[in-house]
Amino acid sequence: MAMRSPLAILCLLLASAVIGCAASPGHGKLSALSLATTHDWKACRHGVPDSVCVQCHPDRAKAYKDRGDWCPEHSLPESQCLKCHPDLDFSPPKAPPKGADVSEIVKAGEALPALEPHVVPGRITVFDFYAAWCTACRKLDTYLYARIAQGLQVSIRKINIVDWDSKVSEQWLANVPELPYVIIYGKRGQKVKAFSGTEFGPLEEALTEAAR
Repeated sequence: MAMRSPLAILCLLLASAVIGCAASPGHGKLSALSLATTHDWKACRHGVPDSVCVQCHPDRAKAYKDRGDWCPEHSLPESQCLKCHPDLDFSPPKAPPKGADVSEIVKAGEALPALEPHVVPGRITVFDFYAAWCTACRKLDTYLYARIAQGLQVSIRKINIVDWDSKVSEQWLANVPELPYVIIYGKRGQKVKAFSGTEFGPLEEALTEAAR
């Protein structure tokens, strides 16, 4: 799961107890800079796409450091550090099924004033807060796209947070410990449930309630 750093989670807990604390990650930011451009990408000897590997191409390090994507402990981009993140997935996000109602309403972490204007009348609407580097978010995509292929009538509105410090993250994820984070609205336009993580039992229950 794409979790905040332990310090950030501690700050969330302290904040809920009305104790001030500035959430600050212990390492660098994960970014999408290390993603491959095709699903048939080839790994270098370091286990990451050859075209973006900083160990193979040291001249690329500056771009990662400028983005804040750097693990000081291992002198690698955070998004390539398999020691810190052994479940990293470098493949590009999976495309939705043909004809699926899936659109990205936040593309680069920009502010999102409200969800209600994006709710689709007469359909289940799933607002999916994700990041391109989030492996757990790929699992949610796979699950939802399979349900669509089975006939589930759902509209998915994706919100790319980019990282935990983006404007949309500050607005909507202040008390959310991990990605993916979804908010589900029902066919009558009512908010049904919001939760984070990849436990699909509660998700399926929420989808069933939203369909009523």
